[in-house]
Amino acid sequence: MSKRIELLAPAGDFEKMKTAIHYGADAVYLGNSRFSLRSKAKNFGSDELDRAIRFAHEKGVKVYVTLNIFPHNRDISELREHIELLRHLKPDAVIVSDPGVFRMLRETAPDIDIHISTQANITNAEAAGFWEGLGARRLILSRELTIDEIREIRQRVSLELEVFVHGSICISYSGRCYISSFLAFRSANTGECTNSCRWNYRLMEEKRPGEYFPVYEDDRGTYMMSSKDLCMIGHLPLLRDAGIDSFKIEGRMKGINYAAGVVKTYREAIDSLNGSPYHVKERWLKELAMFSSRGYTTGMFLGKQPDNDYNFDGESYRMSHELVGIIMDTNGADARAGLRNRLDIGDTVEFLTPGLEEKTFVIKSIRDSDGVLTTSARNEDIVYINAPLGVRKNDLIRRDRLMRK
Repeated sequence: MSKRIELLAPAGDFEKMKTAIHYGADAVYLGNSRFSLRSKAKNFGSDELDRAIRFAHEKGVKVYVTLNIFPHNRDISELREHIELLRHLKPDAVIVSDPGVFRMLRETAPDIDIHISTQANITNAEAAGFWEGLGARRLILSRELTIDEIREIRQRVSLELEVFVHGSICISYSGRCYISSFLAFRSANTGECTNSCRWNYRLMEEKRPGEYFPVYEDDRGTYMMSSKDLCMIGHLPLLRDAGIDSFKIEGRMKGINYAAGVVKTYREAIDSLNGSPYHVKERWLKELAMFSSRGYTTGMFLGKQPDNDYNFDGESYRMSHELVGIIMDTNGADARAGLRNRLDIGDTVEFLTPGLEEKTFVIKSIRDSDGVLTTSARNEDIVYINAPLGVRKNDLIRRDRLMRK
């Protein structure tokens, strides 16, 4: 039997972490806003970080804390305090990109494993060997590598290797970007990225101020710096055979609808890797197409692709399904749900539950929190609804947006 590949999921806040764990993540990565490259996510304060690590460990799930900013001198004092906190909280690993932070961790918290971030731009076996020699436990390889290059690195080092397999791709080299700094005075390298590369741009000639000329990519304008999102669901065996130990999903800024569906899909895919041959189910592709995305690409993994396989085409995020609510408890054919959207009698919904995929159910009964029958309920209401057998606590309720009454 082949080795078990780790499924590593994003956790932008406690609810997203619980959702990822519920749908099968082996490990989660999360961070504090001050020292994480996703400072706009809700993230975790000190007390909540402690609670998150304890919760995950009780579920048998590992926690990797992101400490991957490129700090300035003004950050060092607070950074040392945070590392001291982590020494007591005992996450399974800390993700870093800066050599100085690496050294601080080695000095202050030597018992915590260190993973080297994709921000460190590991693109060759010599760099991989350098970090292995310093005592790193895992390398999160550069997004610019092909599978053949990954295989060469695997042959030269023995530490764990991790790659992103799904989610947004930064247009700049492994995310080391300065566009946001220049245009919005907010550095992507300290976690404050404004996603300037996703903006629509036009050309202005200096002697004709105020005259803006489109730089045509298509009739909607140009998004030449905005990449499609990564999706490697069809090529997981190639990554496994190249020696990857952990498949990582991007998305700490995205919602629980995304976290649930993507984690569930990749969980099923990874669990089927030992089957022969690996077969991509049409249902998986449909599931991944339900969420907001810029369209999908395989990035650099398979070598040079046609340009239209990389570039976002300027359409708004594609999203076919919306979150309706979360199952809080079940009792036979009834379920208590916390709503995140309006729900009416007669609505057709789906339950993101193993065994109920691609099945729809009509809401025939809604009772409010006092048990009184009603015809509709709103966001944040707690209601009792009819639900099929098999639905579990913490499962999500979704709805096809086109089927909304």
